[in-house]
Amino acid sequence: MFEWFTPELQERVIDGLLVTVGLTVVTSLTSLTLGYWAALGRTGDRPIRKRIAGIYVEIFRNIPALILVLFFAFAVPNVVPLDNRRTIFFDNPVVDALGDITAVPIPYYLAASVLALSLNTGAHLAEVMRSGFNSVPASRVDAARSLGASSFDALRAVVGPIGIRIAFPAISNRLIHNLKNTSLASFVAVPEFFQVVQGEITRTFQATTLLLFAAGTYLTLATLMTLGLGIIERHLGRVQGETEPLRV
Repeated sequence: MFEWFTPELQERVIDGLLVTVGLTVVTSLTSLTLGYWAALGRTGDRPIRKRIAGIYVEIFRNIPALILVLFFAFAVPNVVPLDNRRTIFFDNPVVDALGDITAVPIPYYLAASVLALSLNTGAHLAEVMRSGFNSVPASRVDAARSLGASSFDALRAVVGPIGIRIAFPAISNRLIHNLKNTSLASFVAVPEFFQVVQGEITRTFQATTLLLFAAGTYLTLATLMTLGLGIIERHLGRVQGETEPLRV
């Protein structure tokens, strides 16, 4: 029944899953950071910060993630003259070190995928977090300001943590979507899980079996990630129910 799942394919699948999980972890952390600071910028009262954060969100939220992945992987290197292109993007100590760590054949394409997915997911998370920040009672901010906090410090130390707790279910949905978006890295030869599946389909033509296998694997990964994020959400809920000292 599972003759197609040969030992060689099992090894490639495991390697691909490791890349997929690594991509998910790294891009989740970077997009959360980008989204948090962009949300603070859009919520604050500094015009320059608002404008910069707004431009970032509008650009990277409205361009499809696949186009961003292809752009950073293929278009950005083409801007650099041919004589310098290899040295900057494909043959330098930083890229070589990344390749040694990840064992990815073309490390720059992995870095381009991380950048593209982080910018895209971060822009979406910024709007999700901003809605959470706007739900925080104004009395919390007034209390922080009365203790001498600046407007931005009140946002960072009071509105930010509370707003993230409020918006966490929507944040979780976006992070799970980011997990599924890691499959887009297969279009730039990053050897993640779906790229392995595509290669096996090309080799064996067992599209139905392999795509069902891919769908089931992503469903399993998303379910496990949902359970993990649910644990974090419950912890945040317990913290929110406790009386905390006001830190500014």
